[in-house]
Amino acid sequence: MASSYKVPPKFDETRPYECWKNEVNIWMRVTELDKKKQALAVALGLDGRARETAMEIPAEDLDSDNGMATLMAKLDDVFLKEEKDRAYEAYSHFDGITKSGSTSMADYIIDFEQRYNRMKRYNMTLPDAVLAFKLLDTACLDEKNRQLALTACTELKFSSMKSALKRIFGEKTTGLSNGIQVNQDVAFFTEQRSQGRGKRNVMLQGGQPKQPLPGTNPLDKYGKRSRCAICQSTFHWAKDCPHKRTEQVRITEDANIEECNITLFTKTSMSNAEIFMTESLGSVIIDTACTRTVCGEKWLENFIDDYSVPAASRLHLDR
Repeated sequence: MASSYKVPPKFDETRPYECWKNEVNIWMRVTELDKKKQALAVALGLDGRARETAMEIPAEDLDSDNGMATLMAKLDDVFLKEEKDRAYEAYSHFDGITKSGSTSMADYIIDFEQRYNRMKRYNMTLPDAVLAFKLLDTACLDEKNRQLALTACTELKFSSMKSALKRIFGEKTTGLSNGIQVNQDVAFFTEQRSQGRGKRNVMLQGGQPKQPLPGTNPLDKYGKRSRCAICQSTFHWAKDCPHKRTEQVRITEDANIEECNITLFTKTSMSNAEIFMTESLGSVIIDTACTRTVCGEKWLENFIDDYSVPAASRLHLDR
């Protein structure tokens, strides 16, 4: 039965030896295995160097009331480092901590506390404020998230900083230091005309764009080879045309030619409000926390003029 705890803890050399030794001491207090058999069970559960070391002890010495003391003393000679070495190892393990992108903030805080508690066993402690800043610095946050954590930290204490990081980031993982992962892709513009008005949409095309043939002009947005505006060659553009000084520019009717409406500001100076209003014409901001929908009078007039839809009659203006 699993509740009998007959199987001793498994020894792993990648973990601190003293941690495994403490697990064995706990196991000895809960196991139902006979005291004389405990050392035999532990020895048979070892691997590698630990097993070779245990096998040097005669079986009759292990099969006794003092078998565990004999076994642990033998293993201590091989795996238990001097106290100053263990202290330095605990310090280095704590000092080198840093949060990886795949680790959640909650798991990272647990690891941070475990390393610090191990270091404290050797009488190495940090002031509460220093410990709080250590937790914040090693969490690998960007400047914005770091300032957010400092704002949410009500007191300059480790417990307060830990609580702030848990509340803000919780189980979030990736990219706290990098923020948002940005993927770049090729963007193509297409024009769709409806009811006599032009609408410009942006479509993202996955994969790599079709590459031009060596020595030729690249493709236009319709997939056709772009041409020189002077001689219609597909091997150069007008700026490199050898005929631009000897021939007049020929204006041809081409289905690929696109009409563009350009608005130029003629005022010598404009206020920030005028610039922002001009840039935001035809655009909206969606905010799910807002209780009402509002817009400016000029924006609404521009919207109705450009998008004459029946629904416009139902819009109202909040001043």
